[in-house]
Amino acid sequence: TSYSSTRTPPLYLPPATHRTMSITISNEFGYAAYAVGAGLLACTYGAFVVVSARKKYDVQYPNLYAPESHKKKKEFDCAQRAHQNTLEAFPAVAVSVVINALAYPRASAILGGIWALGRVLYIRGYSSGDPDKRMTGGMVSHLGDLPLMIMLFFTGYKLTNA
Repeated sequence: TSYSSTRTPPLYLPPATHRTMSITISNEFGYAAYAVGAGLLACTYGAFVVVSARKKYDVQYPNLYAPESHKKKKEFDCAQRAHQNTLEAFPAVAVSVVINALAYPRASAILGGIWALGRVLYIRGYSSGDPDKRMTGGMVSHLGDLPLMIMLFFTGYKLTNA
């Protein structure tokens, strides 16, 4: 069946009514770049810790973790897990820093910096071979990432009601 221009095609949705907004990015948005860079440095620090642990404990590639029979399995795996956990969290934190910086650049950058500092402490503690030593760094990290998560809702509200 063909449709003429006067008939409504199936599944027709009228155009959504929406508002547009202009965003002026202040030069303070640059602070967010510093915070994301600090997060990348924390990830890189974790990589160096794992490379050093590979040499120290003689864990060969392509093993992500030490084999079950390895005498220093716990020590190596703690270093690897600290790095892996940081890599798992970084994308969400980086995106949160950038989005929040559209509305709150300084607060976003400060919280991103706190997260990065916490990750360095986390990696240092966890890679000691004692998993309990990761707690301080984990708590500091959460002082950065949890407020960033909550702030996303404030940023969304501010941007949608601009």
